[in-house]
Amino acid sequence: MENIYKEKNIFLNIDLNSKDEVLKYICNKANELGIYQDTKSLLKAFYDREKQGTTGFEDGFAIPHAKVKGITSASIICIRTLNGIEWEALDGQPSNVIIALIIPENASKEHLDILSQTAKKLMDDKLRQKLKDAKDSKEFSKLIQVKQAVIKNNQDDNKKSGKNIVAVTACVVGVAHTYMAEDKLLSELSKAGYNIRVETQGSKGIGTPLTTKEIENADVVIIAADTKVNLQRFNGKPVYQTHVARAIKEPLKLVDEAFAKATIQMNSEFKNDGGMNKSKQGVLQHILAGISYMIPVIIMGGICLAFSIGIAKAIWGPSAGTGGPIGENGEPLYPWNPLAVMDKIGGAAFALMIPILAGFIANSIAGRAAIAPAMLGAFIGNDASKFMPLPGMTEVSTPTGFIGAIIAGLLVGYYVKWVNTWKVHKSLKAVMPIFFIPLTAGIGISILFIYILGGPIGWLMNQLSSAIESGYRSESFGIGLGIGLGILLGAMASFDMGGPINKIAFVTCSALVTLENPIAEPMGAMAAAIPVAPLAMGLSTILFKRFFTNEERGMGISAMIMGTIGISEGAIPFAIRDPKRAIIANVLGGMVAGAIAGGFQVTDLAAHGGPIVAILGAVPYGWFTIIFFIAILAGVTVTTLVYGTLLILNKGNIGSLKEHHVLKMEQIIENKKEKIEEIRNQMLVLKDSLKSAKTQNDLDNIHKEINNLKEEKQKINIEAKEQIQLAKNAFNQLKDSEKLFIKENSNKIKEFIKNSKLTRKNSLQEISNKKNQEVVNLQKFDKRNYLENYSNQVDLIKDDYQKSIVDYQIKLKEKFIIDYNKLINN
Repeated sequence: MENIYKEKNIFLNIDLNSKDEVLKYICNKANELGIYQDTKSLLKAFYDREKQGTTGFEDGFAIPHAKVKGITSASIICIRTLNGIEWEALDGQPSNVIIALIIPENASKEHLDILSQTAKKLMDDKLRQKLKDAKDSKEFSKLIQVKQAVIKNNQDDNKKSGKNIVAVTACVVGVAHTYMAEDKLLSELSKAGYNIRVETQGSKGIGTPLTTKEIENADVVIIAADTKVNLQRFNGKPVYQTHVARAIKEPLKLVDEAFAKATIQMNSEFKNDGGMNKSKQGVLQHILAGISYMIPVIIMGGICLAFSIGIAKAIWGPSAGTGGPIGENGEPLYPWNPLAVMDKIGGAAFALMIPILAGFIANSIAGRAAIAPAMLGAFIGNDASKFMPLPGMTEVSTPTGFIGAIIAGLLVGYYVKWVNTWKVHKSLKAVMPIFFIPLTAGIGISILFIYILGGPIGWLMNQLSSAIESGYRSESFGIGLGIGLGILLGAMASFDMGGPINKIAFVTCSALVTLENPIAEPMGAMAAAIPVAPLAMGLSTILFKRFFTNEERGMGISAMIMGTIGISEGAIPFAIRDPKRAIIANVLGGMVAGAIAGGFQVTDLAAHGGPIVAILGAVPYGWFTIIFFIAILAGVTVTTLVYGTLLILNKGNIGSLKEHHVLKMEQIIENKKEKIEEIRNQMLVLKDSLKSAKTQNDLDNIHKEINNLKEEKQKINIEAKEQIQLAKNAFNQLKDSEKLFIKENSNKIKEFIKNSKLTRKNSLQEISNKKNQEVVNLQKFDKRNYLENYSNQVDLIKDDYQKSIVDYQIKLKEKFIIDYNKLINN
């Protein structure tokens, strides 16, 4: 194959002074050389690419490129200018070596190959210097020559063999979807003839890490992740980023898109090299990224605390701590026994989870430089002793908890992201992430908590605490006031699960129960409300499991264990993941539990909550115990039903018109956001280009393009509103018919489910009988293999049962979906 860096296409020491002049010069030369005749279309193609992001490289190099119709082979034109050109390069320095690629529109794979080869070559410091010093076009050509590939209009699928793909998979929690995506990519892409290697970044850490050689040989890099992935090692490679679900649902389509749309990962130490495309990642996704790192800590700490506290109270009584009974000197008798040590480990984990949440929220927004200051801010925010009291206060006793962690993570993250946009001198780049950012962000967020947030929060919580205490000390305290205060305590207990509101209620109740003449009623109401949120969230993952991922169901089991021992923090991930519905449901359930326990004036003599205190006798055995468990059961029931109902109302039943309508609405909104974001990016590029405009005509043209984009943005908003209204009208027109149809066919549905259950039962019984007959005659290893195969058969039968129910429901309601689609597409 001939050299694509032809000597006649290389022009050195040309007197050009702006990006516009350079691109016009390239287009004119393309015309003269017979590469592409339509100079206006070619110039527009170059500028369209620039709008998507700068093609400025670093150290004086830029690689603009354009895809155009009407040519069958790729060409490259190289310019070296006498003067440095402002190209928004990654290092902020002007560019004077411009390597322009002109690519056929239907040659996206070759486009990526050429870009990759060029970018990789330009990573070599020595080569860059040699190109700057090259005396003539011939020497320049020899230095950077690459082979030109023959580009065909129609891709031959049989040519896939030999294409090397590396991928990184990572989901929010880092358990199921991470490895499902890995399996799907490995199986489907291998069958299609690709060479595929996948690195998983899950809760177990990095699995099967990609080697430098594998990355170097890769034709494309796929990042299938819902969390931040560090892309620095992929510098110079074509990288395509998407959600992990895409790798599971449509791996082959994903690969085609990756080859068609991947962009070269450029090197920049100071610039944020975040994982997901930030234009598609909002605040909630950043918070979810933080949760993914916090969850293992919650589970570890919660299990340690739950078992240590539960076993200690079972051994030494409900009022004892993990250090055993209190001795004559006022200290625990066994401070270093295994239960006390486990308690310390769990407490340390819970203290650690707050900074971790903040640090990795900030990391998701702005990269590694944001982790340390966010963690520091959250650590201080979780230690009330570091807050400055307001005048008249002796001290502040209420930390900000996980709410403070979210505040710290978001504020620090967006501050660091803003700092990352500064154009600083190359010599200062290395100092910014290790000195300037941690210092300014860390001190700033700490001062915010110490002087601004801590005192007012503490004062407000003190007022609330005094109101609760005075209510229980009131001479008129009775059933009515008991219900009212129980509702208040229940709501506080369930609102933020270990946060400032929960904490002040718990501290107040604990103080009252430890008096010489204890007031134990408030702790009774509080103790009944504490386990409602974790128990209900865990139960919801079982009863409404289609709304939760496998990893979230695992969290649900852990939350139920914690709830039994009176640790409400197990519900935190659910509240952060879905605050609107989860917190409403939690508060309602907590109010019910608190009202019942408060109305019947249930007492709890242990400064703790959950079923464990009643089991061990802190709630007096007898009538109070029954009422206490009724209160918890009622609260959990209310929260679970409310939360489940809200989920169904939001998403609809399986295969229902509502479910399809909700997905359609989400799709319309997401498409609108993507289009608006693309226009915003184009407008930013145009606004930046105003600075380099040389004539009034240039300014007028740029302003005209900006106004056209504003009109296009308005048009997109109007179209989205029309689509949404059309979808709502279609849904309202059909929903009653669907309800009537389901009602008329309810007996038919019940009969199908009954028959499916019978089929499942018979199938399970059949393979069980077969196992009992055959397994007795097998040797040890054959027996183990047989039992493993049997277990897989059982899972398959159960999966087939679930799938048959889902498929039946979808098929039953299919005609309404078809009618809905017709209405919105007409």
